[in-house]
Amino acid sequence: MSKKISFVRGFRVPKQEDIDAALGHDASFSNEFKNSFNPLPSPTSDQDWLANYKEKGQTYTKFLDECPYLDDDSSLQKYIYLTLLDNDDRLSLLNINHLIDYTQRFFQTEVKLLPLFTNFIWNKSKRTWICTTKSRNDSTKEITLRTRYDPTSEHSQICVDNVLNLLKRSVPQDARCLVAITLHDFYSSEPDLFIAGLAQGNARVAAFSFFRYDPRLKFGDEFWYDWKIKQTQSKLISKTLLLRSCRLLTHEIGHLLGIDHCIYYNCLMNGSGHLKEDFSQPLFLCPIDMRKLSELAKFDFIQRYEQLLEFCTENQFKDEINLLEKRLEILKNDKEIIETKKNKNSDGEQIQKVKRLKKK
Repeated sequence: MSKKISFVRGFRVPKQEDIDAALGHDASFSNEFKNSFNPLPSPTSDQDWLANYKEKGQTYTKFLDECPYLDDDSSLQKYIYLTLLDNDDRLSLLNINHLIDYTQRFFQTEVKLLPLFTNFIWNKSKRTWICTTKSRNDSTKEITLRTRYDPTSEHSQICVDNVLNLLKRSVPQDARCLVAITLHDFYSSEPDLFIAGLAQGNARVAAFSFFRYDPRLKFGDEFWYDWKIKQTQSKLISKTLLLRSCRLLTHEIGHLLGIDHCIYYNCLMNGSGHLKEDFSQPLFLCPIDMRKLSELAKFDFIQRYEQLLEFCTENQFKDEINLLEKRLEILKNDKEIIETKKNKNSDGEQIQKVKRLKKK
């Protein structure tokens, strides 16, 4: 019998009244729509996020109080910028255009590609990565990226903190955030096995590596340089990598936009303590976090879901297609019910008006 894994000491699992309060009692979502989302899952591994971290959660109201992009001073910061920290040949596995397309549909915000890093090359003598960077005034400079290297496996990792420092010098004035993406492996400090990425919300920058999201690769649990290629169906490689990359990128940009980890539903914004937990999490926001995002982008919920469904259909994300179709049907039915009630109320008011005129 497997050992039961508990939530970390002190973590309080939200009750239904807590979830309703976190969403806000004035929210327009029906119970049927809210019930289409799965509850917060219990930990299944002692490495799971909520088995180790006591999250308090962020309500919709708390988000309104904390989000830096809801005041007038941030009105010019309206674009999400991506920049590529890699060579084109390495990035060919990751369809950048699809990733940009999905990010735009998800956040209902224009995404721009910013060419900051070029001439990405390996210096054999120094055993480090070198690239050319471009600053806001278009000046260029050759940069040596802090790198650690294992000569036996010939595997290297780039220090993500070094990348963030470079990004901070180049954030466009109209950016809500600037995010570097790469297929190179990242680390932050020497004890790290790896790090998928790091964000600095106050500086509006982040950098993320999709190296360990490649389904062809298998990684050891002890050494950062321990990995090998496993047999994978070729047709699944790009699809799986795109799905995982969409999940990571939207989760982390969500943080940059002020959305904290979710403790109310099984949600894209749940924390994850390891890759297996990350890969098991949903691609979409729960009602609470979707309402937060709607305050930033002012979108129509049905139109947004239709755009996401179109993307998932084109890329054959079967599980996600089923979820979106189900929730779209609920939202459309809810809209029809609301409009019918409005029409009845309008007709009733018109009848009362006619009666008053007849009395006169």
